[in-house]
Amino acid sequence: MANVQLPTIDTTVADIKVLVPQLLNAYAKLTKELTWLLNNLDTRNVNELNAEKIVAKSITAGKLAADSVETENLIAGAVTADKITVNELSAITANLGHITAGLIESIEIYGSYIATRKTGYPKAELNDNGDLVAVWTDAENYVTIEPGLFNEPTMVYRRAGAVSLILGPVSGFTALLATLDLRIGSQSGSLVLTCGSGPLDSVSVPSWSKTRSVEEGQSLATELSSKATSGVSTGSGGGANAGIPIGTKLAVDGGGYVVWNGVPSHSHTQN
Repeated sequence: MANVQLPTIDTTVADIKVLVPQLLNAYAKLTKELTWLLNNLDTRNVNELNAEKIVAKSITAGKLAADSVETENLIAGAVTADKITVNELSAITANLGHITAGLIESIEIYGSYIATRKTGYPKAELNDNGDLVAVWTDAENYVTIEPGLFNEPTMVYRRAGAVSLILGPVSGFTALLATLDLRIGSQSGSLVLTCGSGPLDSVSVPSWSKTRSVEEGQSLATELSSKATSGVSTGSGGGANAGIPIGTKLAVDGGGYVVWNGVPSHSHTQN
């Protein structure tokens, strides 16, 4: 703090002719000191300022305590106030440090790391580097949305630290790639797959032998192999009597009879 020398007078002097010059001299010194002090008021002679309200265009302070501060520019090492009103937040030049806030609205934040909790799991985070969005169950199990894995945003699931599922564009297709068994089900009991129109409007599988029933354990290829093939004749069927004993004599209209020999062995073509 600046050293201010306030004038003094000898209060024991009774002679008015001696006392008056002392008072005039003290007044002149006090005026000079106060003029200098007000012209040079800064952090060297103000360590702490306490006030109910401070209104200023610019405040530079090491420590400020007030109920209300209204300023266009604030540069401070420490500010204690119930309310601070500024034209823009950029008017405050300071390292904000650790801030605890109830509600923040209508703002823009760039280049920041935002997480639902500082330590511990589960948590969600926004990050301006690497994965942009992540949701963590624990340190080894989480899902991320990564911007450049295949040059487009891609969702990646990791289980025990290793990639278990990828959902995103791969080699020109929108792919669902899994390192473990992948099951798709519906509680309604139906699974409907639809494709767009055109030459590739189909659902493709590697082979019918890879299409398997979970309940029966049979592949579609095995089931189809036991069925007749369209356009190919069936095997020869055995003879039959058609319900009439072979050797029965059947009368012919006009006289005479024929002997019933049954239905001979035969085959037919599947349609």
